[in-house]
Amino acid sequence: MLTTVIQLFPIFVYFALGIAIRKAGIAERIHGEFLLRFVFFVTLPLLILTSVSAITFTADKAILPFLNIGVNLSCLGAALLLGRLRKLDKATIGTMIVSTSIVNNSFMFPFTLAVYGQSGFADSVLWDFGNALMMSTVVYAAAFHYGGAQHQRWTMLMRILKSPLVWCLVLSVILSLTHTPIPPGIGKIITPLAQMTAPLILIALGIFTTFKIHRIGLALQTVGIRMVFGLLCGLLLATAAGLEGTTFKVVVLCSAAPIGFNALTYCSMAKLDTELGASAVSLSIIAGLVYIPILILLLGA
Repeated sequence: MLTTVIQLFPIFVYFALGIAIRKAGIAERIHGEFLLRFVFFVTLPLLILTSVSAITFTADKAILPFLNIGVNLSCLGAALLLGRLRKLDKATIGTMIVSTSIVNNSFMFPFTLAVYGQSGFADSVLWDFGNALMMSTVVYAAAFHYGGAQHQRWTMLMRILKSPLVWCLVLSVILSLTHTPIPPGIGKIITPLAQMTAPLILIALGIFTTFKIHRIGLALQTVGIRMVFGLLCGLLLATAAGLEGTTFKVVVLCSAAPIGFNALTYCSMAKLDTELGASAVSLSIIAGLVYIPILILLLGA
């Protein structure tokens, strides 16, 4: 237990640093956005390249994206059912659907990397591929179905297909399947950049986090579906799939991930309830800082 706490300690330090520099006026939201963009376009693709290319693919690796889709669809269904039972308006239901069916795997990457190493991180990346597919199709369509904005069909899918994350994942899988190592000269250049990913993500999350909560009852219910019901679905699917060891732990842990920041993007684009969405995202991040370490300790036991 002490070892796990020591492994997780830097995560809290980096997150607190983000909050501190925002409170001190050194950083604003725009700086957090830059850090996340730098991670998205530079450090995270390189981390994926160095991690996934080193794993050995088996059947349980190939099924990870589909398990993610299963968890997300289950959370979407639960949010839709709750919204209809409470007779909520379309915009609110749409916000709950979007928030519960997009997971924040960027939040989880520092945890999986710190506790489970490169192998666990690689599993979380493969898991996240299902999240990207779900987000670009079903969730995108649902957001605009329940919102009032116009949209161009397949716009988000095309954005994701252009993503450096997707292409680095594809390249990594090819390198892994062909047993082709990254040349040492290139490795010396990209590895230090890749190792910056976790600290930069956590500092950016600290800059973004707000304690102003709107419609707290609905926000808590939304977070509960995403992080508690999602956990139960992940546990059930991982057990049914016969997963074991680190892969089982990563699937269960990532099933309880907070709400993804892309939920706010969708709420804004589709003219949903952005205040409810922002409140649910912030609550889920705050809850995750306590909830996820506890789950790690329980899974370790």
